[in-house]
Amino acid sequence: MRKILLGLLMLAPVVATAETVTLGGTDYEVKTLIDREIGPGIRHTRFRLPDFPLNINVLRVDLNNPYNSLETTVPNESAKGTETLVHAAERQSYAGHRALAGANANFWVVSSQPEAAVYNSTTRNASVRNGAIVTESNQHRDQWDGGTMRTGVVGIGSDKTAYVDYCTSYIHATSAKFGTLEIHQSNKGVHDDELCMYNHFYGPTREFQPLKIEGGKYQLAAGGDATEVILDFSEGAKWEANTDIPLTVKEIRLNAGKGKLGEHDLALVGRGENAGKLAQLAVGDVVTLSYGWIYNPGSAAEARPKITNAVGGNAMVMVGGQLTDHNDNEQYNSQVYSRTGYGCSQDGKMLYIIVIDKATDPVYGTSNGCNTAKMCEFARWLGCYNMSNFDAGGSAQMFVNGKVENRTTEGTPRALGNGMLVYSTAPEDADDYNTITRLEFDDVVLQSPVYASFSPRMLAYNRYGAVVDDNFTDFTLSCPAELGTCSGNTFFAGGQGASGDLTASYGSVSVSKHIDIVSAELSLRIKQLLIDGKREYPVEVISHIGDTEFGYD
Repeated sequence: MRKILLGLLMLAPVVATAETVTLGGTDYEVKTLIDREIGPGIRHTRFRLPDFPLNINVLRVDLNNPYNSLETTVPNESAKGTETLVHAAERQSYAGHRALAGANANFWVVSSQPEAAVYNSTTRNASVRNGAIVTESNQHRDQWDGGTMRTGVVGIGSDKTAYVDYCTSYIHATSAKFGTLEIHQSNKGVHDDELCMYNHFYGPTREFQPLKIEGGKYQLAAGGDATEVILDFSEGAKWEANTDIPLTVKEIRLNAGKGKLGEHDLALVGRGENAGKLAQLAVGDVVTLSYGWIYNPGSAAEARPKITNAVGGNAMVMVGGQLTDHNDNEQYNSQVYSRTGYGCSQDGKMLYIIVIDKATDPVYGTSNGCNTAKMCEFARWLGCYNMSNFDAGGSAQMFVNGKVENRTTEGTPRALGNGMLVYSTAPEDADDYNTITRLEFDDVVLQSPVYASFSPRMLAYNRYGAVVDDNFTDFTLSCPAELGTCSGNTFFAGGQGASGDLTASYGSVSVSKHIDIVSAELSLRIKQLLIDGKREYPVEVISHIGDTEFGYD
């Protein structure tokens, strides 16, 4: 009689938690497929609503954590152009400043729009990088979608608080010779009655852009009717919101308008009355620049934060946990589409970035997309308080650990006008950087059939919250006897259904996670049909837990 030996070895299954969320008055099951901290206070979660269906990626950034930061990324440090999130992250990562996650942000001018001839690939609404304005908040002639008292601005303050709300903005130039002038545009063009500023994001060799409008389209004007003032920071000055920034006049160009910035810090280009006022200046004069954002202006909650990085969407779609009219009064928001949204908690210390697919993922299945109202309801379920809607369609992208995590509508992620990236600033040169102080199970839930064995995937962290090893194996498991037995980092389930905690330990570091041992129907599958008594034949043991099938060779 031939003895058949069954080696009961398996990999831990990917099992999701299941909760319920109400979207548009209908309850949907929410499955959490991935939920892991990918860096200091930076959590990535992938949700699946199978009955909708929707694939949703969420980043939650704990701004109380001292070892993370958020920065607006602009294409190759230029106000004009596009760049993929992957390239931007690679370009801006170095020791102690690692881009771990992020998403697309602002809408930008495309070829079909009236400004395209001069502004193509230039972002709309506020774009601020490390204190310096890339593009302004469109408060004037080029006002985007009603201005910031509709669109809002997502800003990160110097106090590391997220501000996501209605606001107004200002950019002023002040001199003893002309008083205070309002600056209308940043790194774009200047109409015949406007004043524009240009900084390093415009580039040293691009000509300034005097504008005219003909046939409803923006075009370059001839120039020659503007005054250009070239300035450098005074000693100790830097880009900083809500601060008077002194700059020294280095050159004045009359009857101009198509000059270049060169290697200087700032150019002011004025036409109409502004040209005459700028012409009063002389080389060596000091001009003070000031700019800022006032959130909830005139209210008891008015705030004037020193915004360091900012991006701007097309509408505030949730304020104070309540959905706004902007979910319905614009087709872009009311239609079924892919989605990107930025939001914050009530205290501004948790930033939420959400990307919802309208595509078929080869692993996770079809996602139908949704309107912004349903995006807001899901974000509110997570704890989000305020939210602004951002560019979607093929632009809706979430970057996580070196790649775009979601399935975009175009298949291949497109280059973007700008985005926001989340960095780990943990000191990689610290002596204790590779010292493991925390372990976490990577599986969302642990569940195993009877008699199975597996080694769970473990994440190892240092004291800064950075991931030291995302597949750590040098740990030892332990469990109560009723669950089964453990040997090294392998767990062997017992022969009866049970529940309890599985514990992983490494030195003095340990973590426990609940595991369910489930009685399962077993069956044998023999691949060969002829047993001749001379050869060994593999036997596959199949167990079933609900719709999930587990194989043992």
